[in-house]
Amino acid sequence: MLNVKSFVFNTLQENTYILSNENRECVIIDAGNFTETENDEIINYIEVNGLTPKMLLSTHSHIDHVMGNAVLHGKYNIPLAACPVERAYYNKVWMYAEAFGIKFTQDMCIYPSIDLAEGEMIKIGDDELKVLYTPGHAKGHVSFYAEKEGFVLTGDTLFRRGVGRSDFPGGSYEQLENSLKNILYKLPDDTVVYPGHGPTTTIGEEKRNNYYITE
Repeated sequence: MLNVKSFVFNTLQENTYILSNENRECVIIDAGNFTETENDEIINYIEVNGLTPKMLLSTHSHIDHVMGNAVLHGKYNIPLAACPVERAYYNKVWMYAEAFGIKFTQDMCIYPSIDLAEGEMIKIGDDELKVLYTPGHAKGHVSFYAEKEGFVLTGDTLFRRGVGRSDFPGGSYEQLENSLKNILYKLPDDTVVYPGHGPTTTIGEEKRNNYYITE
């Protein structure tokens, strides 16, 4: 059974998640920690709870979701896994930082060493996450679905009463609409949604109340 711990990091108020199991193995999803205080917060949680990080997972490569990867990779020597479509964007992510007032340089970025494919099952001990390809906000955007526990991490594809912007490089409203209608909205209504920004919600709540995308 996977336990979910969330953090809110950096100036863009991004949600970073740690998923851990009874054997204290864990993965870190969208590491947005950037300041020394934020680095200490996430590392302290890992250490105090005796967790063993196995992997960094990325929903997409936008700056606010990748800022902490290098620190955690350096600390725990764990690989970064992402959709291969996003590889090209990792070469540019540091260039976009200045537009958001973020001092992030090329040497602060690490690159994915594991490719994630649609439908792939990521093992965390005896637990699993299913990779869902959900582009639209970013060309190589993926979500992570824990069917047994009944939750999905949607990155910036789906928020509570909102959706991710589709006007960034690699974005597409048509793809975003398809990702919601034909992938995420097909999950059970009681599936808990852990988004990349903002509070949790459920698939059913968004199908009923999210006016950005309707069935």
